[in-house]
Amino acid sequence: MVMLEVKWQVLIVICIGIFMSTLDGSILNIANPTIARNMSISMQQVQWVVTAYMLVITATLLFFGKLGDQKGSSKIYTYGFLVFTIGSFFCSIASTLQFLVSARIFQAIGASMMMATGIGIVSNAFPAQERGKALGITGSVVGIGNMTGPSLGGLLVAKFSWPVIFLLNIPIGLVGFILATRYLPVDSLAPEQAPFDLQGNLLFALAATLLLLGLSQDTSINYNLFFLGFIFMLLFILAEKRQPYPLLNFHLFYIKNFTYGNIMAFLSYATQTAAIFLLPFYMDRVLHLSPATSGLIMTITPVTMALTAPLAGNLSDKIGAPRLTSAAFLLMSCGHIILSTLSTSYDLPRIALGLLLLGIGLGGFGSPNNSSILGSIPKEKAGYAGGFIATVRNFGFALGIATSVTTFTLLFNHKLQGLPYMLAYSGANTWVYRINAAICLLGLLLSVISSQHRQPVQNSYKNFDQPV
Repeated sequence: MVMLEVKWQVLIVICIGIFMSTLDGSILNIANPTIARNMSISMQQVQWVVTAYMLVITATLLFFGKLGDQKGSSKIYTYGFLVFTIGSFFCSIASTLQFLVSARIFQAIGASMMMATGIGIVSNAFPAQERGKALGITGSVVGIGNMTGPSLGGLLVAKFSWPVIFLLNIPIGLVGFILATRYLPVDSLAPEQAPFDLQGNLLFALAATLLLLGLSQDTSINYNLFFLGFIFMLLFILAEKRQPYPLLNFHLFYIKNFTYGNIMAFLSYATQTAAIFLLPFYMDRVLHLSPATSGLIMTITPVTMALTAPLAGNLSDKIGAPRLTSAAFLLMSCGHIILSTLSTSYDLPRIALGLLLLGIGLGGFGSPNNSSILGSIPKEKAGYAGGFIATVRNFGFALGIATSVTTFTLLFNHKLQGLPYMLAYSGANTWVYRINAAICLLGLLLSVISSQHRQPVQNSYKNFDQPV
């Protein structure tokens, strides 16, 4: 790495963290049915291994993004490696669901430190004309991590006990920590050292927690908790408007690329988790496939993501993001529609086609959209913007899992009253994917409508203080 330019050294270090975190998540998706079976818990209970992790990340990303702007994004990212690695060790020795969820919460703090700052570090390390390419490479690494996880996880879970999936993170995390201390640059800090918005952090964390708890009940939606979460979210927004140093930077919402880009990202990520989380359970409980076989099938989406993300990133540098994001939503919608037609019989070509279209759509969306967002803001706000993008992504993931599992459970229990188990299961799956296809079509509509309002990134600074 000594002979490489600084920007490439930075990119390699950031990509190690991205690979480690995506590998961890994609392996866990394949291991969830095994964990549920070994611990004798339901799908609704095991989802908290994922949901608690996403929830903590969502609640802390803005905090770490702002902390990175004030204390140095490189420093936050570096220690994120260490915290994530320690959390992985605790996950590997967990023997109960409560201990595993607690360890995942600790692990999530480290992941949040890296997610909040990594994309901003890369954005600042590369010139504007290469930003899309660099973010495309990070998108490709996401695909590689997701691609490696299911197949590797399936083999490991089949040959060993599930805790081994967390032990993989330890050597990767230690190497990443050492390289980060050597090669990440010293940051130029934000000129003002504003105090932290503790009230905003607590209100947002409480709102997100209540919303997800309301959606994550075993048999039905807890409307009291959900409504209370909605009230706290409104209180959070109102409190932020009166806060002299708010956690929520309202000025960035005056930038059209930032606002529209994050709304579309939320829709994309919320629908992604339906396939990623629910499909392994379908293959386990309906098709009775082995973890190794399920893992190989689930690599289709990340493989296509790894191939399309850098191409989309390069293309966005030339033609902009709107046409690419529109095409991506169309492909994602088609993927969900195809998956909604799955039945109780094993239809590999249909599963593969659905996952393929999802992978092309997801790979074609992320890099152009992120490049458009980050290219439209002042460089000194890159840490905050990276944290906000990651907050939207993880809140979308967490809310997507909670709503998909809850919707599936309600539909399954209803259909089970008059249908055999297999038909009720596949019928509930069908409607979850139809709903997600409709959400992707909504994203397509928003992308088309907003394309005439979203400006090229080089012009976005001019309207930094103009409302959307």
